[in-house]
Amino acid sequence: MYTLILTLHFIVCVLLILLVLLQSGKGSAAGIFGASGADNLFASPTAFNAVNKFTAILAAVLMCTSVILTIASNKKSSESVLDNVQIPAAAAPAEAGK
Repeated sequence: MYTLILTLHFIVCVLLILLVLLQSGKGSAAGIFGASGADNLFASPTAFNAVNKFTAILAAVLMCTSVILTIASNKKSSESVLDNVQIPAAAAPAEAGK
């Protein structure tokens, strides 16, 4: 189960990175690549299209898988690193004057 969630987490990370890189910003210079200004004239700046919705869904899935993986990894290893440390016995203090 842990491996399945970890694989899903990895796939969602890659997809989210790709979707964010494919989106254009608010003040992007789309005219450089041949886009006309008429498209931007009639488009709503706050339009929530399918790519934005899919990005929001992937972000929510990423947060959920992060929390699940954190909880699962804490339950998986319940011992501390300090459990294996051996503390040396304290030496007797030296007597004064000798």
